[in-house]
Order: sequence, then C-alpha cells, then structure tokens
Amino acid sequence: MQAYAAKLINLIESKAESIAKQWAADVVKHNRTPSYHSLPKEMVIEQGIKFYRLFRQMSLAEVPYNEAKNFSWKYAEEFYEQKIPLHEALYALILMRRHLWLYAEFQGIFVTALEKQQAVESLNRTILMFDYVSYQVTEKYQELTAESVNRKLGIVKAFLMGKLIGGTKNIHKTIMMLLLLAAAIILTYYNHVIQETEVTFTHLFYIPIILASIWWGKKGILVSVFLAALILISHALFLKGIPFTADIVRAVMFVAIGSVLGWLMESVKKMEEVYEIFT
Repeated sequence: MQAYAAKLINLIESKAESIAKQWAADVVKHNRTPSYHSLPKEMVIEQGIKFYRLFRQMSLAEVPYNEAKNFSWKYAEEFYEQKIPLHEALYALILMRRHLWLYAEFQGIFVTALEKQQAVESLNRTILMFDYVSYQVTEKYQELTAESVNRKLGIVKAFLMGKLIGGTKNIHKTIMMLLLLAAAIILTYYNHVIQETEVTFTHLFYIPIILASIWWGKKGILVSVFLAALILISHALFLKGIPFTADIVRAVMFVAIGSVLGWLMESVKKMEEVYEIFT
C-alpha cells in the first residue's frame, strides 16, 4: 500500500505547478467561489503550488496536524486579507483536493482494480490531512476575525467592558456617577443662586450624560432627564426674571443626546454579545 501512496506523492510533487494551474483555473471562475474571480490568477496558483509541494512533507509526517499548519495559517491569512469569505476559502480547498485526484486519475497511475483498491485505502491519511487543513483554516479565520473586531471596537469596547473608567464593578460606576451629579447640583446652585446667571456652565453636564449612556445604555437616559429637570427647576426657582428659552433648549438637548447615545450603546453591546459568543 505504501508503494501506491508513494507513487501518488511523487506525482503530486513533480507536477505541483500543473495541478495548481488547473485548480486555479477552476477556482477563479467557479460559481461557488465568486470572491476569487477578481484575484490575480498568479497569486491563486502560488497558493496551490505551495500546498502540492508540501504534500509529501504533510503526508509522511508523524504528526501531520502540525505540519499542515505551515500551509493552513498562511493560506488563511492571505485570503482573509483579500476579504475572501470563509465558506469560499473552504470550498477552494475542496476543489484543491478534487483536482489532486482528477489529475492522478487522468495520468492513469492506478491501472488495475487491485491498485485502485489499494490507492483508495491509502487515501485515509490524505483525507485526514485535508480535514486538518480545513479545521486550521477555520480556526485561523476565527482568530483573525476576533482581532479585527477588537481593533474596530477599540476604546468603545474597553468602555463597555468597564476597563477604562469605573472598574469592572457596577458599584464603582454608580459612585462615580453620584459624585458627578452632586457636582452638577453644586455648580447649578452656585451659578443660579449666588451668581444669578444662566451662563453656559451646563456644557460640563455632557460628561455624566455620555458616561451614563456608555455604561448603562438606554437606562442612562435617567441621568439626562435628571440634569434637564435640574436646570429647569433651578431656573424656575432662582432665575424668575430671565427667559426660559435657553435652558429649555439645553434640557431638550440633554435628553436628545442621552437618548441617541443610549440607543447606540445598546447596539454596540449587542455586537459585543455576538462577538463573545463566537470567540
């Protein structure tokens, strides 16, 4: 049986470029691999050649799983960078295996019924090797996707996970928010009662509004409503001779911005949950 396996390995190794060209010609026009259609054919051929030339090393290795990584990870990295979907990358591997055997069959290296039977039996290791490659490509794609998500979420993800401000415990965030709201009350009292002015100190209120939305999503709107009510009630009590118009606009902006940010953060949190499931 080993003789027939060696015959197949020798054929693939010596004809790696020819098999790779046939595979590339198929994959760049196949209806199940449309993302490959726009790739340079030379790049696709090169990947095929790399695999077929590593075939002997992978097939005869004591631990083919480890040897397969030399090809699998580079294959995954290169085609992930080209934005090839995972299902297409895997189907391209299926075509790669198919062309390997089509070429061997066309060359007629297995003639008699006994040879064909023994050749089929020797396929077990080859099929296992392709299974390893498919698994490793999927694993690498998932790793690359996770890295991409981490980069894109960036500081937003860090805020949501509580790693930058307020620690990981909700009690820390609550204490910090209470301190900010207390500061807002003092600032409002100072300006409305002591200074008797509605000077635009309220732009500082956006700090707790933004943090509340990031930390608690839609529930953070309560902070916006509280601050809006604070400036309106304070104005009504202490600034009776000054028109309400400016503070009404500010109050509306507090609630509007808090609502929009809360909705956005809820959406990002849902993305985070999906990300955690798949990683």
